[in-house]
Amino acid sequence: MPEASRAPVRGEPFRVRTEDGATLVGEVYPPAGEPDPALPTVVLAHGWTLNRTVWSRVIRGLHAQGEYTVVTYDQRGHGQSSPGTAPASIPQLGRDLHAVIDAAVDTPRLVLGGHSMGGMTIMAYAGQHPADLLARVERVVLLGTAAAEVERPGLVGLVETGVMRVAAHGPRVPAGVFVRNRHQRHLNFGDDPDPRDVKLVRKAIAGTSIRDMGQYFTALEALDERASLAALGTISTTILVGEKDRLTPVSYARALHHGIPGSRLIELPGKGHMLGYEAPEVVVDALVADPN
Repeated sequence: MPEASRAPVRGEPFRVRTEDGATLVGEVYPPAGEPDPALPTVVLAHGWTLNRTVWSRVIRGLHAQGEYTVVTYDQRGHGQSSPGTAPASIPQLGRDLHAVIDAAVDTPRLVLGGHSMGGMTIMAYAGQHPADLLARVERVVLLGTAAAEVERPGLVGLVETGVMRVAAHGPRVPAGVFVRNRHQRHLNFGDDPDPRDVKLVRKAIAGTSIRDMGQYFTALEALDERASLAALGTISTTILVGEKDRLTPVSYARALHHGIPGSRLIELPGKGHMLGYEAPEVVVDALVADPN
């Protein structure tokens, strides 16, 4: 398939108000022509410190494949979405995904794609709503993610944990100048990333507040969605991971594959954590093609 364009995409905005007062901001991206009623709606959930803009190339790739409707949104405390009063947690993000689906998806069938923390969000949703998952979801694609025990080993991990625990009590102002291109290139990408992609990821991270960055790091430390994996085994599930992913390495993806009966694992040589930029054609193919 042709490579997706880097040009900005614009959708139809929506807002979802949650019970604890958070406002989730998202967009519905209809196809250029009439939506095909035989096709599922694709719902995409982004990762920690990012926002819905990181899906732009995947959205264009989906539209190049067919008359798909695509829904993206900013997770609470990220992008334009407010944090609400509930403590930061992956189970809460699963409840948010359910609210977004209820509010923004009017088709009977859907496909879920989640990157990093977004994949964890889908796991939480699956565990909370297994009947809805089985009844409505055709397939799930998990990119660079894990179900439990997410940590960075050694001194680097200890320093990062200390910094993030302080940040969790810091101001709710954008991280801004503390986020550097060189660091993001090393941490988030594999071999030879496009400098434009590095800048886009840096921009998204820099817009996340210091407090929300720290609080959701703490939420990741508490992650344990292993009990939710059985639900994902009831539907078609594909796991994608870059072999040079430094944040959620291949070992995490293999553990997921082992925990989800019947899942498919694809390891991408030379790729890092940001597969929506580094391998959008692989992501799109996984979203639109049922391997079973």
